[in-house]
Amino acid sequence: MKFLKAIMKFFKVRVLLWLVLLVVVLAAAGTGVAFATGGLNALALRSLFTSSSHERDSQVVQSVTRLQEVALLSLHIEGISRHESNGEVLGMAIPASEKTTLIQYQFDAKLGIDGSQVKIEPTGPKSFRLTIPPFIGIGFDKPTFEDPLESNNALGWLATPAVETRMVNNILSDENKQKYISQNEVALKEQAKVFYSGLIANVDPEITVEFVFSG
Repeated sequence: MKFLKAIMKFFKVRVLLWLVLLVVVLAAAGTGVAFATGGLNALALRSLFTSSSHERDSQVVQSVTRLQEVALLSLHIEGISRHESNGEVLGMAIPASEKTTLIQYQFDAKLGIDGSQVKIEPTGPKSFRLTIPPFIGIGFDKPTFEDPLESNNALGWLATPAVETRMVNNILSDENKQKYISQNEVALKEQAKVFYSGLIANVDPEITVEFVFSG
């Protein structure tokens, strides 16, 4: 009788143990499904907000041109570029809507000639005529531009903001190159004479040179 009760108790305990194990397995499976589902949802949500970008610059050299530019002068230029604008209504300026933008800059402007255009003509046994072509702006070295400074009146936010790249392009424009040439034309002519007279004197000190400037 005792033996029978012990057997029944054993099976009763085994049944309870299997029930506990079954609940644990189901709970673990449910957690795994929830985790997987949540993980997938997180991945799906993350995919909605991710982005990718790339830049590509393709260049092809179309031609190569040999230059014989001769730099005669280098001007160190420093200045401040100023841009002013106003807000407008129907073409009429709005009072107190002025906006001023300043950019401080410095660079070296190189001026000279295209050496391939220099003409040399003999005028006697030991004399030559050199015709110098028009002076040109060769380029700008070491350009430096400070960050722009803005000054606004009370309604300055109505004014069109300055475009920094446009201001820089105006500073380095061909028009400004020509202005530097006009302002330094005498010095350019003198330097051209010194430069070519020195070259010819190294060949034959007795040669005389007449200079003619075109343009």
